[in-house]
Amino acid sequence: MNQSSTATNSVVNESSHIASNIASGEQETMVGKSFGTFSGVFRPTILTILGIMMYLREGWVVGNAGLAGAILIILMAYLITGTTALSISSITTNIRLGAGGVFSMVSQSLGLEVGGSIGIPFYLAQGLSTSMYIYGFAEGWLYLFPQHPPTIVSLIVFGVVFLCSYISTSLAFRVQVIVMCGVIVALSSIYLGFQEVSTLQTPQLWGDFPQADFWELFAIFFPAATGILVGASMSGNLSNPRKSIPIGTLVAWVVSLLVYLSLAIWYSFVATTEELISNFTIAVDRSAWAPGVLVGIMSSCFTAALSSFVAAPRILQSLGSHNIVPYARFFGQLHHGEPRKAMLFTGGMVFIVLLVGNLNTIAQVLTMFFLVTYFTINSVLVLEQRLNLISFRPTFRISQKIPLIGAFSCLSAMIIISPFWGLIAILLSISIYIYLNNKDLKTPWETVQSSLLHGIANWAAKKVAISPTREGLRSWKPDLLVPIYRRTQLDGLFRLLRSVVYSQGSIQIVAFMKDHDIIPLLGLKQVVKDMQNENFFASSAIIESTNFLNSLATSVAVMKGSFFQPNTIFLLANEMEQADLQGALEIAVANKMGTLIYVEHKEARLGKERHINLWIRDQSPNWKIRLHLGSIDLSLLIGYKLIENWDAHLRILSVLKDQEDLSDAKTYFTTLMKTARIPQKYEIHVEGETPFMEFLGRAPRADLNIFGLSNIVDKSFLELIVQRTKSSCLFVLDSGKESAVA
Repeated sequence: MNQSSTATNSVVNESSHIASNIASGEQETMVGKSFGTFSGVFRPTILTILGIMMYLREGWVVGNAGLAGAILIILMAYLITGTTALSISSITTNIRLGAGGVFSMVSQSLGLEVGGSIGIPFYLAQGLSTSMYIYGFAEGWLYLFPQHPPTIVSLIVFGVVFLCSYISTSLAFRVQVIVMCGVIVALSSIYLGFQEVSTLQTPQLWGDFPQADFWELFAIFFPAATGILVGASMSGNLSNPRKSIPIGTLVAWVVSLLVYLSLAIWYSFVATTEELISNFTIAVDRSAWAPGVLVGIMSSCFTAALSSFVAAPRILQSLGSHNIVPYARFFGQLHHGEPRKAMLFTGGMVFIVLLVGNLNTIAQVLTMFFLVTYFTINSVLVLEQRLNLISFRPTFRISQKIPLIGAFSCLSAMIIISPFWGLIAILLSISIYIYLNNKDLKTPWETVQSSLLHGIANWAAKKVAISPTREGLRSWKPDLLVPIYRRTQLDGLFRLLRSVVYSQGSIQIVAFMKDHDIIPLLGLKQVVKDMQNENFFASSAIIESTNFLNSLATSVAVMKGSFFQPNTIFLLANEMEQADLQGALEIAVANKMGTLIYVEHKEARLGKERHINLWIRDQSPNWKIRLHLGSIDLSLLIGYKLIENWDAHLRILSVLKDQEDLSDAKTYFTTLMKTARIPQKYEIHVEGETPFMEFLGRAPRADLNIFGLSNIVDKSFLELIVQRTKSSCLFVLDSGKESAVA
């Protein structure tokens, strides 16, 4: 058994217990919620951590790194797992954690997509770990019977593991007591070996690293410290998970740390550096009772292999039941409560791996997956602590520095161990997330993802509110206030409104209800929902109104205090009176808001949405580009949004008073388009000394014409322009806060 495969032994050791509950809802029924802190958390956690690495590789690490070097490696590994254990304990005491453990924890916080992106690597680690534990068992067996063929021993053990798993899913739980006794006997035999050694060695404090450098030794040893997720994975079977998980996990972490540190000292005294490096079974040779240590090795490996193979198919079945993996219906089936098809598939995978017999590369990847998992857990806690949501009320609180240290340590360890495989692990998890996100999974439980997003938005809103550049020109976006009397006024405008605000803008619809008559507004909520389904922010409010202008002024005043405060009023002119149009524009000007007045051509409407005419007034005698362009800024910005969202072609049109300004005008408009970063989908039409209404009638036809607007509204004139252009028109008045060239 080589070094990398040994690392895999410990890495996947944790996933065997994690997976036991990640996938099996029926496991809770099988064993019931009868486990306490010792039997449900401490015992499985300590058995996971004190695995084959302790027996067969810790002495080798001491031989290469020396006593001080080995202690430093142990402390660094336990720093990562310790901070994560504290984070797990804190999160656990804040949520209703049922069956599923870490999978449930991550899914409740970030949804099934993130849970699945971790669950799939867990399944692979779980299934492949079975072969690693079988290798460990075979190494202990071959110590007693070196003449036996290793491959035959491995296949026989696999057959026993497969049959036991196929027959009884509760076997792993039943044998834990026996294994615990075996570990106690093994450790006692090792410690008592002191009195059997005739001459104690003088420890080498800092090693010469003859077979591996410091970071390689850290990479090999680190998986030995994993296992702190076991308590959380047992959550569905605990009588009081909020109490048991923190106590059991942290006590197991402390006890195992003391065991590893004391054994490092033991190894350094009972054998020479050469013996520690060359003899992986030095713990057996220097123990008081060698059979006791061999029993500990083989019982730990067999039980871990059994637990892994019991759990792995249940992970696959659970992933299938949530439609996370391909052929989900096939793998998600249960036969008499057992995932038979998933078990056969997993057995085939393990069998092939046993025949190949080399998982050096996979060992590094599996280590990375655990670091990614730990990083995710710590990051979730960092987010919830920083956002300070009212829902975050853990009974076990820790300093904000702890998860930050944990997350940073995980990233550092990934970079140190193997940047390449760390990147591969992250990219694979991200790829799985993207795949699952596109599947529109239905999460069967409530998540706090929306709460996290709300908290982030709330934090951002407060920062923006106190920012001295809150109304910055570069941060401007179209936030429309659309007043209506009837829901049908929005019919036919869906694409126009969407194209004006998508993707960063918003629409706030204010519906004025007359005489308590709600019927004209029925279906408004569905319209808003359809807008939200198009991935832009939309909301609506219904207000009892007896006077349009008074109600509009009140609505604007109230909404000015909101985060998504409207900066532009969108008016539907066809069904509004002249006085209401003029009054609404004056309200917009008084509140420093832009104004869009839409006048629809009853027959042409928005046509094919392919061509836009943007009319710009004569700028003479000042043909210079400025930060503020008067009445041009908002028109240009709206035109840009329509070009992008309609994939339309833009024409710039202007009529000049003086023919001599023709060259300056063309240069100005060309420079303006480049300065405003308008896509190369435009053309410029400029004429001099031509009556405006004449040019209007023979100008190239467009699906929408955009004109500037003065402070005085003449509805009849607006309607005349619509008739002349034979198209719908949008009339625009800037607020002074927009800039097309910023």
